[in-house]
Amino acid sequence: MAVNNKVKINIDGKSFTLMGPETEEHMMQVAGYIDQKMAEIRKNSKAVAIDSSLAYILTSINVANDYFKEVKQHLEQEECIDDLRLQIMSEKAKTADLQEQIEQLERDKRRLERKLQEYQAEEEAANAGLHTSRVRPRKR
Repeated sequence: MAVNNKVKINIDGKSFTLMGPETEEHMMQVAGYIDQKMAEIRKNSKAVAIDSSLAYILTSINVANDYFKEVKQHLEQEECIDDLRLQIMSEKAKTADLQEQIEQLERDKRRLERKLQEYQAEEEAANAGLHTSRVRPRKR
């Protein structure tokens, strides 16, 4: 069974006890966030000074608005991550194709170098044959 932590918090000047599986630090951060939102609402609106329930409702709306903005941003980031993953996969495929092309070009280069050596050897042999034929005396 999950351990429930217990923490005393203050929101809008009222004391509450929270219990939950989250850490005390986390629950204090949440309470601090709500208290800050409540203070912003009370500071920016004269009507909430008269009606506390209006302050609670406006705070709830502001917190929900923040939440939905965060969810939207998270989803956009997830989409961006998915797009980047696809780009990475595409680039890896291109890299593999280019590596194969490089290997093929290296094989072609070695084949052409061997061919060149063969032609050079044939040319040297042909030149040596011509050279020796000039030096040799003619048969009469």
